[in-house]
Amino acid sequence: MKDNSTDPAIEDDIQVSVTGTSLGWLLAANSVGLLLASLLIWPGLNTFIQPYTYGRWMPLHLDWQLYGWCSLPLLGLLLVQFLGHNSKGAFRSRLCLAAWSIGLLTGGACWLSGRVTGKIFLNWSGVSGIVFAGALFAVWFLLSIGWLERFRNRIHSRESLTFLVLKALVLVGLACVPIVLLHTSDPAVYPPVNPESGGATGHSLLLSTLSLVFIMGLLPGVILRISPKDPQKIRRALVHFWGFFAISIGVYLFIEHGNASNNTYNQVIGLGTLLLWPLLIWRLWRGYSWEPGTRIWLGSFLAWWSLLALDGWSIFLPGVLDVAKFTNVLVGHSHLAMAGMVTSLNVIILMEMGRSRLVENILGRKLPFLLWNAACLIYVVAMTLQGWREGQNPAALFNYDRLTELAYLIRWGAGLGMVTANTWWCGAFVRQRYLQTQKSWAAEKGTSASNSQTQASVPGHA
Repeated sequence: MKDNSTDPAIEDDIQVSVTGTSLGWLLAANSVGLLLASLLIWPGLNTFIQPYTYGRWMPLHLDWQLYGWCSLPLLGLLLVQFLGHNSKGAFRSRLCLAAWSIGLLTGGACWLSGRVTGKIFLNWSGVSGIVFAGALFAVWFLLSIGWLERFRNRIHSRESLTFLVLKALVLVGLACVPIVLLHTSDPAVYPPVNPESGGATGHSLLLSTLSLVFIMGLLPGVILRISPKDPQKIRRALVHFWGFFAISIGVYLFIEHGNASNNTYNQVIGLGTLLLWPLLIWRLWRGYSWEPGTRIWLGSFLAWWSLLALDGWSIFLPGVLDVAKFTNVLVGHSHLAMAGMVTSLNVIILMEMGRSRLVENILGRKLPFLLWNAACLIYVVAMTLQGWREGQNPAALFNYDRLTELAYLIRWGAGLGMVTANTWWCGAFVRQRYLQTQKSWAAEKGTSASNSQTQASVPGHA
């Protein structure tokens, strides 16, 4: 993150800690996913691991992906902004990451024991809810200390008062998160299946995606503080970006809300406006000076998002959704979004969070990059084709014919490919950190020996 109000050394330390923790939780969630894929192909394995069978492991895969891999890079941005200004920031950041990880581990233990709410991504009740909410409060408390120190030293700081006020508003919003999470996770608040909802509609999908588009518009220049190549071109790109964003909000307000189906053309047209966003993001982002290792991930992010937008809109079309829903088509679509687009975006955030050569050397390697993305593409294609077979003939799934078995074996192999790439990143991270530690110790010993020799050479020194 190119921010003059933070200490580059502390910034890099936070970047390394966040990267290691994020990759660790990605590997944990992916390993559970590979186990789930194995249990679908060889269901007899459930006998050997009972009572920890398929249903017990599913919440770990889903929630560790969301609250682990998908959340930690965003937490890292907060840590850099709030704690990256003094020597205590690196230690406090590690405390935040440790508290967060303890919450995830506690959740995993509770879910494996069968204590879940029945709400997807909202299994934080009982002990797991208390521990994770406590972790969120601990993070908020440490961020608040960082903000307070920054506010007290604002005269000597290069950070504007406006930016400090914005950070204070962020803290106010974050203070509500633990309470809201516990409330919505309570099974008594509303049923897991909401009878008042007609499911995903064009207007709801449009609004949720526009919220992500808003963040993407701010990401390079405001959040990551990346320098523009040509300020004039950036200004033109920003005008086009935010101009179309305003038009998209107008489209959202115009199309039908509430109980609207995909048979209503204004829903299809409204959702179709999302097809233009990958191009607008590319025009905006290419004007910034990204780190060299980030560029391959920029390409994969834009490619995955383009495919995601086209795939999502195509599935939503009348007649198509009737075949695709409740099949593996949606499994392929979700992995296109999470393993493809979100993973690429998270790696971009991790690499641009600071200037650490260690992070760039690990995540910028082409071989694991190619392995991850190729395996993800194979996974998506296999599940999409299998899903269309299921939509046309449900017996293809329930009778588990040869083609279904082949599709599941291909998925298992693709999952193994992604786990392998993830394992390489984690192994390289541990190895590089070990080498850094060894060099640091050697340097300290050398300095200590040099000081001892200097003192011994002083006349009269005892």
